[in-house]
Amino acid sequence: MVTILGYLLVATFMVLVIKQKLSPFTGLIAVTLGVGAALCLLTGEPLTNLLVWMKEGIFYTQHTNGKIALGTVNPTLMILFAILYFSLMMNVGLFDPLCAWLIRRANGDPLKITLATFITAAAVTLDGDGTTTIIIMTTAFVPLYRQMGMKLSNLAMLIILPFGLSNCLPWGGPLARAAAVLQLDVNALFITLLPVLGISFIYVAAVAFIMGKKERVRLGYEPGSNGIVSREDVDTMVARVHDHHQELKRPRLLWLNLLLTAVLLVCLMSGLVSGAMAFLVGTALALMLNYTVPEQRQRLIANGGDAIAVASIIVAAGCFLGVFRGSGMAAAVAQHLASLIPASMGSHSAILLAFLSIFSLYALPLDAYYFGVLPVIAPIAHSYGITPTEIGIASVMGQALRHASPTVAWLYLLMDRTEMSFWGYQKAFFKWSLPIQAIFIVVAIITGQLPTGL
Repeated sequence: MVTILGYLLVATFMVLVIKQKLSPFTGLIAVTLGVGAALCLLTGEPLTNLLVWMKEGIFYTQHTNGKIALGTVNPTLMILFAILYFSLMMNVGLFDPLCAWLIRRANGDPLKITLATFITAAAVTLDGDGTTTIIIMTTAFVPLYRQMGMKLSNLAMLIILPFGLSNCLPWGGPLARAAAVLQLDVNALFITLLPVLGISFIYVAAVAFIMGKKERVRLGYEPGSNGIVSREDVDTMVARVHDHHQELKRPRLLWLNLLLTAVLLVCLMSGLVSGAMAFLVGTALALMLNYTVPEQRQRLIANGGDAIAVASIIVAAGCFLGVFRGSGMAAAVAQHLASLIPASMGSHSAILLAFLSIFSLYALPLDAYYFGVLPVIAPIAHSYGITPTEIGIASVMGQALRHASPTVAWLYLLMDRTEMSFWGYQKAFFKWSLPIQAIFIVVAIITGQLPTGL
């Protein structure tokens, strides 16, 4: 019963949001409450447990061994103040020189812009944090894409596709979890995965090139000629960047704002302070540095709407994850997925685990998969001669499609910043990521890291 309700929770949310019957926020809350209440009534759990699970998903869970697992409140605070901070940096014109340089450098060529987006995203994603990557990339590139009339959906894909590969670095979540469960050296596991990641990286570069070529056609740009973008058009676009909300710009404080941002990002990426604390203090300092007291209040009111809208969805995702985990639905779904591999197919367990990971990493939180499904499957596969390294490689195959999952809370931030609906994001993501999934499987098989048992 718990397993069925677990599948029902994920499927109902997906269907209602994709069909636009509910917004992600209301869907995460309403569907979670409905299915959670049904579970309590059918299993005899007190209805008050539903509130406990939701609270733990938002704030924290303390296990019997004393270990505390944080909920979504910390990333929510980070997102809230990060949006406020970078909105202020947009107001003061910190990114105007970058946008103007990119516009002039591209000279109206969409291909150069998509390639620049890909290269920048590949560098920014190295820190492995989705929220930070999205905020930095969208802050820098959304104004440029709007000025050029380019599709923001392409920007979203050129952010998320490199991130999916960077998430497989040794300090990323999937490899670290798999290595811990299988008692492997994470660096050795990463080296084994390098051919898969290398070819996938080349593919994403090709995607950026294809997107740029298509945008050239759509916008009427012709290489070797001015096309529809003349020198005057470029000058006009640059002028629009500089003149937009001119009263809020602080060009004389450009270097101070740049220094503040650089210090903030160094502290954040080095782990000296939490993201929430870094952006909280950064927002306060940015307001003090650039605006008077009345202006500070106006900026908080003006920029607060977007911040609250996104933060509310992350909190709602915490409710969803809290009930999904706390009620036992995540564990039940994990065990059911593990049971799908019959003993008679044990010699093929590595390739079966690879395909199981595709569905699991889409439907389940990372912890539910790596600490629920993998420990059950790994001994079975090992008993048939599959090495721990091969099991580890198989367990990360689903990473190619991971970032279409509704359980990845910060994806809603990406959709908001690039003005995409959940359904629109899904369509675009699967179009470009399914070939990556094929590359993962095929290259792993060819290099012998994913035995098929044939």
